Amino acid sequence: MIKQPILVFGAALKADGLPHRVLIERVNAAVNYGETCVSPLYIVTGGNPKKGITEADVMRQLLMQKGVLDNQIICEDQAVNTSQSVLLCCELLQKLRFSKQQTIVVVSNAYHLSRCCWLMYISGWRTRRVAALGNASRNFCKCWVWRLREIPAIIWDSFRILC
Repeated sequence: MIKQPILVFGAALKADGLPHRVLIERVNAAVNYGETCVSPLYIVTGGNPKKGITEADVMRQLLMQKGVLDNQIICEDQAVNTSQSVLLCCELLQKLRFSKQQTIVVVSNAYHLSRCCWLMYISGWRTRRVAALGNASRNFCKCWVWRLREIPAIIWDSFRILC
């Protein structure tokens, strides 16, 4: 049975190691999509530990609270930014023997999803976008700051991936 990789990008944790709403929404979107798959494999990525726990660790806990089995989750807990997440997850996908012809489901928030999918694409992978519900911020100005910062980030991260 072919597993469907669902790559969930992390988001910064609160100082006490608890997830912000944005990370919970990403996990919820991944689980909702995973329920449509025969054999989902959740790959959660994100380091940046707070109180000794990484973003990937928190996502694993959230997934298991939603009923996902431990053997359906792989943690990449070293990446400290989006480009590192892509690079390390690409290595992981290759080690797991996934074909670049297979579609990788990418989960993040809408403002961040284009960058994630673009970086996976220039790394040679086919992707399907799954956007988490809600905005990164409920504040209108902050919402636009998050969106606009993606433009230079896409350019910067593209060079990191390609070089």
